[in-house]
Amino acid sequence: MTKNSALLAFGFGFMAAFFWGTHSVIVRYLTADLHGLTVAVLRLYIASAALYVIMKLYRRPVSINFSDKTFWMVVIGVTSNYIFFHWGLEHTGASNAMMLENTAPFFVLAYLALVLRVAIRPIEVLASLLAIAGVYFTVRQDLAIGGEGLQGDLLEILAGATWAIFLLGSSRALSETQSTIERISFLFNVLFVSALLLTPLLLIYPPEIAKITANDAIFLLLLGIFPTAVASWLWYEAAARVSAVSATLLFTLSIIFTFVNAHLFLGEALTWSMLIGAALILAGVILSKVGAKKS
Repeated sequence: MTKNSALLAFGFGFMAAFFWGTHSVIVRYLTADLHGLTVAVLRLYIASAALYVIMKLYRRPVSINFSDKTFWMVVIGVTSNYIFFHWGLEHTGASNAMMLENTAPFFVLAYLALVLRVAIRPIEVLASLLAIAGVYFTVRQDLAIGGEGLQGDLLEILAGATWAIFLLGSSRALSETQSTIERISFLFNVLFVSALLLTPLLLIYPPEIAKITANDAIFLLLLGIFPTAVASWLWYEAAARVSAVSATLLFTLSIIFTFVNAHLFLGEALTWSMLIGAALILAGVILSKVGAKKS
């Protein structure tokens, strides 16, 4: 890999992290008028529409290989993650949600160790302990008071576990692509099928049109285009140029942007406990990536 390729990958990954760092803040804002699961379905359809427009410009036909096991692995990761992430945001803050979802790399590590029987190095064990400590500092206030906040935090940890499925499946799928439009096409297939699978949720939590304000509509549109379609595509471009390990590390940068956005736009307090938790999670991710690289 050339130096220019690595810099380009970092640029793509940095921009993806920036957009991902806004999505929990926007969803948290929208849950004032819409149920989180309603937002999950609508943003997927908006993202699919945006990617479909790009495919039409490239004259790329829609073609879905329903027999592809990797494709279904990624779809399962997206659909389950969207349920847990958006449901959890009904009960916890945007900063907590994003931090806990960023435990995904450690679930990747657990999957490799327990399912694929890959040997785990001591440095990776240390990384896991740091991650666990980070999660504790993130949720300890909710553990103390219990109730709704704790429920939301537990759902966000499940979101991290299912996001790991997305990361693993996507890394495998990207190894078989050669061009940007191939990656956009695969991403469209994943998001569109995921939207179809989650559509029954609209029957359970139908959007109350009267409650949707002009601001809601604008932010919903922005959510579908930028933190969903654009961020996912940018991450795919980064992951196609570097190892999956490095691409996953770039995803964790979204924690920083979430902190800033949640504080500025939602007025969420940045406690020392949360900052320590984020630092430990990031330190653990870096250690786990170093360990994986060496092995």
